[in-house]
Amino acid sequence: MDKVLVIRQRLKEFYGRFDLYILPVLKFVTMLSILLVMNSMIGYREFLTKWMIVVLVPLICCLLPWGAMTFASAAFLLGHLSALSWEATVLACAFLFLAAMVHYLFLPGYSLVIALIPVAFVLKIPYVVPLILGLIGGATSFIPAGFGVFAYYFLTCIQKNAGFLADSTVSADSLQRFTQVMTALKDNSLMFLTAAAFCIMTLLVYGIRKLSADYAPYIALAVGGIANILIFLAGGFMLNVSIPYVNVFVGSLVSIIFAFLVLFWVVTVDYSRTEYIQYEDDEYVYYVKAIPKITVTRPDVKVQEINPRVEDDSNQEIQEALEMLDSMEKEEE
Repeated sequence: MDKVLVIRQRLKEFYGRFDLYILPVLKFVTMLSILLVMNSMIGYREFLTKWMIVVLVPLICCLLPWGAMTFASAAFLLGHLSALSWEATVLACAFLFLAAMVHYLFLPGYSLVIALIPVAFVLKIPYVVPLILGLIGGATSFIPAGFGVFAYYFLTCIQKNAGFLADSTVSADSLQRFTQVMTALKDNSLMFLTAAAFCIMTLLVYGIRKLSADYAPYIALAVGGIANILIFLAGGFMLNVSIPYVNVFVGSLVSIIFAFLVLFWVVTVDYSRTEYIQYEDDEYVYYVKAIPKITVTRPDVKVQEINPRVEDDSNQEIQEALEMLDSMEKEEE
């Protein structure tokens, strides 16, 4: 364990020294992942799928704040859908407007989560997002989690109905196109079940990790992962929805492990050295629970030579001095 803590400390020191270069790389990889997923799902605008654009946009975003990626993702979404049909573009605009109003009203700063959840679904680890949101977010962090789920299923719905939306020969007016997409979303019970699971997971992890109990963050992650499995089991049975239970179980397990790694990176405390402090002033009595962080110092290895080797020049000088002494002794004799 000490070796692991030393490695963690070294990585943190490395990040602290080179964060000016590491952070842009992380932004570049994040934006590139979002664009690749979006192009694979709804790549209807051929110009936006060219590698020059796919690489240039992340290069620009890596020099901007994290929030710029949200606007870039929204622009790519509307650009692709405008090549498909104006009905899909209007629906996307309505979703983005609603998400912006609700999100910035309750929880500004986490809008990028909405774009990252579809990426997590493609990578088969979607449940890691609500777990990490519960660890580092606030009480309303379930809002971007729910909107992120809707964003993924909205893209999936557009992908499945692309032929109907794009075919101008189909004898259907705009109202029928709107109705087709809205009905597909309304009847998607799996989408609502997943959104409910994400929101409940986020709230559970947040509520438990705020408790003063020992090991509360670790308990929160375990409870959140188990709750996710139980929600899908119960929801699949009650709503008669086909649930990929193997994917849910494996994905929850992998997400818990990944969230544990994130927690270990952010903060590591020693609950065995917990202290309870009580003090008071003229108006209040304070009861404080103090848990020390685990800090390690890198071992400073110094090699000391017991018999240091004398330089060749020094040996030569000593040899010459000895020869001079020998010659002087012979002359005296």
